[in-house]
Amino acid sequence: MTAVALGSAAATTIGWMTGTGPFGFMQHNPMVWVGLIQAYLLMAIIAVLLVLGSGQPNARKWNVVGALAHCAPLIAALSSLDVFESMGALAIVEVAIAFHLVWLCLETIAALYPDKRRARGHRGGESS
Repeated sequence: MTAVALGSAAATTIGWMTGTGPFGFMQHNPMVWVGLIQAYLLMAIIAVLLVLGSGQPNARKWNVVGALAHCAPLIAALSSLDVFESMGALAIVEVAIAFHLVWLCLETIAALYPDKRRARGHRGGESS
């Protein structure tokens, strides 16, 4: 997720500065870049925190954080499809929606999936 967020930040910046590539439309509307660069860099920070937190005991809470992190971009994208279409960026947002839906599902499954290590440790404590 860190690589995707940083790569997207770079691609949007290139599009905004040069007017080329899939984000070239931002040259005519720089406020779009202002919002996207913030969102991408915040997602990069969240991704780093998820990696750091995954090594802690009870890492499941970080799966919940990961799932929630994908909700905000999904809500924004799904509620603004007409805006993206008017800007000629519907294909880009469809990719983003697919990406965030996949990761929302994966993080949710990871959060809900039974932790066998914890269950084994708990049963072991009862028999001692």
